[in-house]
Amino acid sequence: MKKLTLLFFVLWTVSNTAQIGIGTTAPGASTALEIVSTSKGMLIPRMTQTQKVAIATPATGLLIYQTDAIPGFYYYNGTAWVTFGGSAGWELTGNLGTDDTANVLGTTDAQDFIIGTNRNEVIRIASSGNVGLNTAVPSTKLHVVSTLPSAPLFNDGFEDNTILPFTTGGNANWITTNAVGEFNSGAVGAKSGDIDDDENSWIETSVTIPASGGEISFYYKTDTESCCDELHFYIDGVDQSGAGLVNASWTNQTYPLAAGVRVLRWAHEKDFSSSTGADEVYLDDILVTPIVDSTIQLLDGTQGVARVLVSDATGVATWQTPTQLPAVDSDWAFNSGSTNTDPIYHQGNVMIGQNAVSAYNLHVWDGVSTSGTSIGIGSVEDMNDGVNEFQFTDMLTPVTDDSYNLGSSARRWTAIYASNGTISTSDVRLKTAIKPLKYGLTEVLQLEPISFKWKAEKEDNFVVPDTEKEYKLGFIAQEVQKIIPEVIVSHQWKEHEENPGELVKEESERLGMRYSDLIPVAIKAIQEQQEMIDALEKQNNKLQEIVKNLEKE
Repeated sequence: MKKLTLLFFVLWTVSNTAQIGIGTTAPGASTALEIVSTSKGMLIPRMTQTQKVAIATPATGLLIYQTDAIPGFYYYNGTAWVTFGGSAGWELTGNLGTDDTANVLGTTDAQDFIIGTNRNEVIRIASSGNVGLNTAVPSTKLHVVSTLPSAPLFNDGFEDNTILPFTTGGNANWITTNAVGEFNSGAVGAKSGDIDDDENSWIETSVTIPASGGEISFYYKTDTESCCDELHFYIDGVDQSGAGLVNASWTNQTYPLAAGVRVLRWAHEKDFSSSTGADEVYLDDILVTPIVDSTIQLLDGTQGVARVLVSDATGVATWQTPTQLPAVDSDWAFNSGSTNTDPIYHQGNVMIGQNAVSAYNLHVWDGVSTSGTSIGIGSVEDMNDGVNEFQFTDMLTPVTDDSYNLGSSARRWTAIYASNGTISTSDVRLKTAIKPLKYGLTEVLQLEPISFKWKAEKEDNFVVPDTEKEYKLGFIAQEVQKIIPEVIVSHQWKEHEENPGELVKEESERLGMRYSDLIPVAIKAIQEQQEMIDALEKQNNKLQEIVKNLEKE
């Protein structure tokens, strides 16, 4: 009786509403069947993959639950059984039991496969097989493009000798001082004119910094006073230089720059001390660069600063430290700019010609263990490495006439070889205060010629044994100095690196002697002796004539 009543109720519901409600008497208007329960679910047909495939002529939309292979809900889309995860069956939480010969994430036609975020393309796998990061047209198997700028955002070395693109202000002026560049804040038209202690000046410009940030670097120096003049650097009106930048030598400064339009100002400011010297600050080589994120980052635990990827014979690459280069190659320095006058300098020894560390400041080698290295200087001049000697293809002359010595009292030459002797200039047009020589036979007779051996005698670095030393002929300089001091060299003019252009007379380490200067003295002595001989001959002739006359008588 209960079953009959339920059947009557269902038929009455269908006939009156054309809808079926289970667990509800008011199924939704848009539903054909609505099941309502807070404690039970709906169980649809369950079957294996073999049973699913065996269903004859499945209707489009037919739904089952597959219990094996890749379990899950499957529906027939009119041509194939697919899961609710999509046409390829990939779930957001992952899949089990995949077949790497049948299950593929990607396209099934000749179309590129694109991965993106926020509707923006990030990775593209082209139909050609090339993979692109940040590029829609990858041209290689892995093509990575950085979207950040790599060129400097601002670079001014002032080679154009103008104030642009800077604006200026303050009580004094900024001027460009030479065609090479560098700004100078000082008296207009002069590099050393005084400025009143209450006068300040500045230059300013603005630079747009990308979202990744940037960095600014510049070179500066101030006058040589220990007070008075300071360079202050401002970013958006905030002083970055603390108590001020003061250095008499060119110094590099760097500061980080946040994203956005940054206003950069360099100010010449006084500290209100009494100024006695030049009132100047100098500025050069302003460079603003973006902070570029790493385009590629490979981390395997062996990465490090200045390391490079090195592959083995099978192509397996690991991070390695270059064996012939320092970990951070910071000893090369370039004074950036765009002219040929920009200096390049290096701190440390340099090897040219072979892959080795040099023990010398500059070591040039032609790659052969024997001699033969050649260094070209200019258009035709060469300096060659001979066997334990330097060879020059052209004359070796000083840059300035009559200004330099060959050797010194501390650095002597052992011997000088010449086929035609040495030539000393003796042109009367170059001489003044000319007068007869006061030395002669008297001084020559006071000289004491000696033979001797040197206490220390070398051939290159070889010390000659005492038994092999040869006797030399000469004089004792200290003794000659008492008699003819002009032939003795006791002082030399020297120029020190810390004071270029300034010569200082310094006492020589050893006394030297110009032996050739004794030639005029020897000739004068011979002349005086000849005069004495001539006088004696005349006297002798007279005596002989007297004797003859006496004999006649």
